[in-house]
Amino acid sequence: MKKIASISVVALLLLVSCKKENQVEYEKLAKAEWLLGNWQHNSSDGLFSEKWNVKNDSTFLGNSSFVIEGKVVFSEEVNLVQRGKDLFYAVKITSEPSEPTEFKLTSSSENKLVFENPENDFPKKITYNRIHNDSIYAEISGGGNPQGFPMKREK
Repeated sequence: MKKIASISVVALLLLVSCKKENQVEYEKLAKAEWLLGNWQHNSSDGLFSEKWNVKNDSTFLGNSSFVIEGKVVFSEEVNLVQRGKDLFYAVKITSEPSEPTEFKLTSSSENKLVFENPENDFPKKITYNRIHNDSIYAEISGGGNPQGFPMKREK
């Protein structure tokens, strides 16, 4: 009986350790969960909005658009995807038939995400700052005039 119990314990330990080795953790993506939701900035120029949802366990899907007088003048799709230990911001302008441009996460904190691609013309850097739970500030910079996008959470 002792022998069977010992074999069972060893088998259980092996199963648990194998599961841990095969289990992928998306800790960098989890640090960006505060982006999830609908964000917007309404100004005299028009309405800028971003919508972020969970696509799957390794990817958040973002859509942003700029609307002037009811007409969409710009839209893009973003996949925030963790591959291995790296997090990428892969953006594609909806109206262009091209591959997404990727920006790699270069630094992060509880309230800030910085993605960079020094090879891109503009922008070279995309930064998101969480001001508080219902307010963020996004900025694109490097290789041109920096542009800021203050946004409030839609309720």
